[in-house]
Amino acid sequence: MCHGPRHPFFIEMKDIFSIALEAAADGMTVDIDLNWHTLAINGGSIIDHGQWQGELGVAHVDEHSALAQIEAAYAAFHVSVPEHSPRDRSRWFKALKEDELTDSQYVSGDDRPLARCRLETLTLALILNGSLTPQGPQMRGRWFWQSKVHPSLVILTQWLDLSAH
Repeated sequence: MCHGPRHPFFIEMKDIFSIALEAAADGMTVDIDLNWHTLAINGGSIIDHGQWQGELGVAHVDEHSALAQIEAAYAAFHVSVPEHSPRDRSRWFKALKEDELTDSQYVSGDDRPLARCRLETLTLALILNGSLTPQGPQMRGRWFWQSKVHPSLVILTQWLDLSAH
């Protein structure tokens, strides 16, 4: 479990996934590091090197289902609408630039900070809950997994190693 003060969002919300999405929707900065297995909201640590308090809010599933969930979240992020702030950028995943979006995507796309938060928090939670491991059938012996549906979506096997940190 995470050592240190509990984040004030735990009082109002049930799980970390919901906390992160609510914070992103409220304009807060949600920073996820998939290498170090951390999640912070406005600088306050919620998950620290794979340690946390409370429920993650993402169910354990098999590797195939986990990757399908990430593909769905990536699809929404990829065509999300930027707000032109640092909250838009993902260190881990690529989204279309504003001028690359179709009119339909621009009108119906999710706000980029929320879509980014959903994708990155989901990915982190699926790693932490054991749904994705370096020993999984699609990861074992590989440096990365690449989506056939979204070739720009890559999951690095090093992200999945919880013992490295």
